[in-house]
Amino acid sequence: MSPDPSAAPVLLVTHVTAIDAGAVPDLLAGLGRRSRIIRANKGEPFPEDVETLGGVVSFGGPQSANDDHVDYVRAELDWIPRVMAAGVPLLGICLGSQMVARTLGATVGPDPNGLYEFGYYPIEPLQGAAQDLALDATLNVAHRHGEAFTMPAGARRLARRDVFENQAFRYGATTWALQFHPEVNDPVLARWVGSDPPAEDLWRTGAQTPAEQRANHARYHATVHEWLGQFLALWLASAEQ
Repeated sequence: MSPDPSAAPVLLVTHVTAIDAGAVPDLLAGLGRRSRIIRANKGEPFPEDVETLGGVVSFGGPQSANDDHVDYVRAELDWIPRVMAAGVPLLGICLGSQMVARTLGATVGPDPNGLYEFGYYPIEPLQGAAQDLALDATLNVAHRHGEAFTMPAGARRLARRDVFENQAFRYGATTWALQFHPEVNDPVLARWVGSDPPAEDLWRTGAQTPAEQRANHARYHATVHEWLGQFLALWLASAEQ
């Protein structure tokens, strides 16, 4: 780690487009932190000097954490343990969470009944979530995934749902994984549900319609945004503990 973690940039890793960082860059700026984006799917390299980073957020995408044949997925799976070993705060979101889980020895795969989450669904905090997730009440938050992780050995599960039961964990002092998408803001939602032709996964079992997602975003986004700011502050502070 840098001698002054607060002076080091937070690296944001996207897997489709830079827009997918959503609300995170602005929230980090509000916390006085710089960030920069690399687009893994465009072949932009992962930095070698991980100890100079103030944090890493790995976002979602349509790829699978099991895609060893995809060069940049394999490269990220190999790079993540270096981030953890350096004590750099690491946050995996959706695909990112599954890659973190897989590097810790967990498995990643689809729901056995073919269910899919695309829309706003509630997550339930578990014991320790108030301290480790800044969450003490049910949170309705965006999801978009058909795969999920099993719990890595030694991780602390922090949130759940009845479907895709494992929704968040903390591992060690500086690593978190979130199956859901708290970063979703208006531009991200517009890309997800406003495309022409519509996204194919809108027709998957369990997905909400575009109208439902827009209504739920309007209803829940402000609460999620406030929580995410609080959580990012907690996450960044882990480097100083």
